[in-house]
Amino acid sequence: MKLRILGRSFEISRISAIGLSLVIIGIILLALAYAAQSEIDEIGSTNDPVLQNRIITFENQRDTLLMTAIGILFLGMFVLFVLKEKSTPLSVSEAQMISTAKITNEMISGLSLTGNASYLPAHHGLTKEKLFIPAPRNSMIPPVALSDDLTISPGKDGSTPGMLVRPPGASLIDYVEKELDTTFDGIGFEPVESMLQILKHGLGMMRDFHLKERDGKIVMRVEYNDLLDACRTIKKENPDTCRQIACVGCSCLLTAMARATGKIVRIEDVDNLHDRVVFTLELREW
Repeated sequence: MKLRILGRSFEISRISAIGLSLVIIGIILLALAYAAQSEIDEIGSTNDPVLQNRIITFENQRDTLLMTAIGILFLGMFVLFVLKEKSTPLSVSEAQMISTAKITNEMISGLSLTGNASYLPAHHGLTKEKLFIPAPRNSMIPPVALSDDLTISPGKDGSTPGMLVRPPGASLIDYVEKELDTTFDGIGFEPVESMLQILKHGLGMMRDFHLKERDGKIVMRVEYNDLLDACRTIKKENPDTCRQIACVGCSCLLTAMARATGKIVRIEDVDNLHDRVVFTLELREW
């Protein structure tokens, strides 16, 4: 298939075309979610029952659109970065990675989510991992009872604790398990790094990554390979992406740890001033 960008034609595979289509759909849904949030902001605080009902309607629309958009966006990224054929122009993949990070960052900012992400294992009503982004920056404890279809909106008054979405790297973990004919469930922290070497040697997604335990914390160092320039751009323009909704590679590693340990993997700190991103993580019982 041929794709025309800025007057130039590119040959892309059918798989890549599907990935691009998913990303475009995700961007459209994010725009609609942002429009719903704008309507809520325009109405503001009110005691009018009619307007309150309108706010509830817009909040439900926003939550549904946001959750669906993020899932579709990162599914599109997964298709582009993992299933793409060699004919896909690298510049297209970099552009999609950067634009997805920008739009997601704007949505999180618009919903007043300031906290560091926590990757939740499949406990307390969850049958698959979730990414919890708290509204307050110093918050870290997710609700005790959850369900797979639950999305928690922070609301304008900050009365609810945060938002739950499917981690961007969850589909990649499922792919790795299928390729290796194995599972990460309950294997513990130590084997995760060796089992995910496919990200370096099989998929070529990363140049290098390491996981080490130090002073009761987990230190994770990650450096991308072909997509290093995109990673640099994201860190420069939207540095909070790393600590809130990490790109698919880093999210894959974090989700794998949650699945392997059965514990909350909370991002305590991120040093992303250099090419190698360094995460300081805390494992918490839940």
